[in-house]
Amino acid sequence: MKKFDREEFKEAHPLVTKSVKYVKRRKNELSALNRHISRKKFQNNNERLNNGKIKVVFICQYIPAWSKNKRLYETLIKDNCFEVMLLCIPNRVSANRLVNPEDMSNDTYDYFNGHGYKEAVNALIGIDEWFDLKRFHPDYVIYNRYDRPMPVQYTSTSVSCYAKVCLIVYGTALTKSAENMIDRNFLANTYCLFAESKSKKAIFERWNQILCKLQLSRAELCGIAGIENAFKAKNEISPTWSFSKNSFRLIYAPRWTFEKYWGGTTFMKYKDTFLDIADKNTDIDILIRPHPLMFDHFIETGVMSKEEVDLYKRSCSNRSNIRVDNEKEYLATFWNSSVLICDFSSMIIEYFITEKPVIYLTYDSSIDYTSQMNEVLSRCYIVNNESELNVKIDEIKNGIDPLAQKRHEICEKEFAYSMCTSENMKQIFIDGYKK
Repeated sequence: MKKFDREEFKEAHPLVTKSVKYVKRRKNELSALNRHISRKKFQNNNERLNNGKIKVVFICQYIPAWSKNKRLYETLIKDNCFEVMLLCIPNRVSANRLVNPEDMSNDTYDYFNGHGYKEAVNALIGIDEWFDLKRFHPDYVIYNRYDRPMPVQYTSTSVSCYAKVCLIVYGTALTKSAENMIDRNFLANTYCLFAESKSKKAIFERWNQILCKLQLSRAELCGIAGIENAFKAKNEISPTWSFSKNSFRLIYAPRWTFEKYWGGTTFMKYKDTFLDIADKNTDIDILIRPHPLMFDHFIETGVMSKEEVDLYKRSCSNRSNIRVDNEKEYLATFWNSSVLICDFSSMIIEYFITEKPVIYLTYDSSIDYTSQMNEVLSRCYIVNNESELNVKIDEIKNGIDPLAQKRHEICEKEFAYSMCTSENMKQIFIDGYKK
């Protein structure tokens, strides 16, 4: 008997597929409806309980995502109308529970507390015991990621019963298949999606059709948080480049997975290429900034052993002009570089604000990019192999950059409105406070 092929069935029966998707969307909405109603009842008392302050909680767990929130945080703490909390959740959570319940360390809290954030709160207060967020009476709770790595107490299903769940997306879905991987249940629990484009706003409103009509859920076009934060980092010094002796600096940012719907990674293809470039070009400094999941994922799936990963990192540190970047934040690093070389990544959009050149390493020609990603790629230098990469690096180093004007134009046309993203978000909090 022939094995059932889901994709083949979808292609052969588009009307059935469309109907099933519609029913699933409505089912998610209806299951979330009671939670939204419960939240409205709970929040009716917040103004009295909070002495008129608007309480905003940032869910902090994946530290690289903080670059999307930092400017909004700075905007809110300057306004006396707001009270802010950074709820710091350890990263070692799987299937909504701590991997080791008896391990009381919290890397996230250590980071924020160590960087002087007075609003940081340690979410882990005992063995498998968590800070009671509900007793804080938050008005808005901001997420960058979905529920999968969250303790049950802090999932959108729990929090949306008493607070307005808001989503500032950490990574933009830039392939059509990745758009389909979005957590629909989370979106049904969401009060407000801060949309980065009109198309994302329209998608959300289609998924939450009933909730939006009832004014229990909404999407607002506010700009791209990462763009605003990247621009603000323009004059910051990057400690990551402390090893650098040269003015021409490359960043190589490989993806973490070989799966096409996540864009794929070229690391195994080019990892030794960058060592060769460093050896042959002592006037170039190279920073390898892998996706934070990459090396752990490679070890877990057997692509590389831990010994091979350690050896590669040592091979970089033993050379004077190449390093692996372990820093949590990266925006200042962008501004202090000369060119970004990367796989599929939403980082490209943040890097564009610097107007520096981007070299895009192709992975699979069959990847179905979104229109936004195709627009971006038309302003990148597309490279298919090691030979083309070496040629393009030499050209850029020698000032040959014919796409410079196109990058400038997209910054002016598409990204200028993002300079006020945090103020736009703050106004939404104020306008929606009593709704």
